[in-house]
Amino acid sequence: MRRLVAPLVVCVVIGAAAVIGIGADAPVAPPQEVTLPTPVTKGTMSLEEAIAKRRSVRGFQTQALTEQQIGQLLWAAQGITDPATGHRASPSAMAMYPLTVYVFRSDGVFAYEPKGHKLVRISDQDRRAEVTQPPRGGEAAPVTFVFTGDRSKMGSRMAAMADRFIYLEVGHAAENLALEASALGLATVTQGGINQQAAAKVLGLPETALVVYAMPVGHAATR
Repeated sequence: MRRLVAPLVVCVVIGAAAVIGIGADAPVAPPQEVTLPTPVTKGTMSLEEAIAKRRSVRGFQTQALTEQQIGQLLWAAQGITDPATGHRASPSAMAMYPLTVYVFRSDGVFAYEPKGHKLVRISDQDRRAEVTQPPRGGEAAPVTFVFTGDRSKMGSRMAAMADRFIYLEVGHAAENLALEASALGLATVTQGGINQQAAAKVLGLPETALVVYAMPVGHAATR
């Protein structure tokens, strides 16, 4: 009987592993944080050329964007450009920075955190269609950036003008992203008529938050 003890223990361990999903076929949980590549601060296109080439495009290829491209676009919109002060790529009233940019793509929804230049997962599902309903063009784009602002981050001193400044700051950040897309040879369009309630629900936003803009980005569809 003693000779059966070791084989029996091995069988029990293997059986338990199979039950709890340990092994080659076990599902791998998606990463909760994605550290983005270091942004490039010297490109190959001048600012003037990027401005001249910028257009609103509503037809996209489904080709995925690289993490470098996504990170570069986010850095242009809200990235930290002065680590010593925390100042960002686009201006903010009294440097309060009430904006958050979210990334909607096929593998889930992410919030961009300028500190650390990283994405933090909100969902592991593709929720792009919910934001772009009713269709506004850009549904085929691999990535949609959604701009939000939180009134509570504006402080009591700016409370009366919080909405105004949030809209202004989203405009600054969105134009930066559009110009960066132009410089990267990508296409985008700014969309104000999106499903704001659906987006707020997906993102779990508080009542103090505003969903302002969506920007699908990708490679322009060939005509």
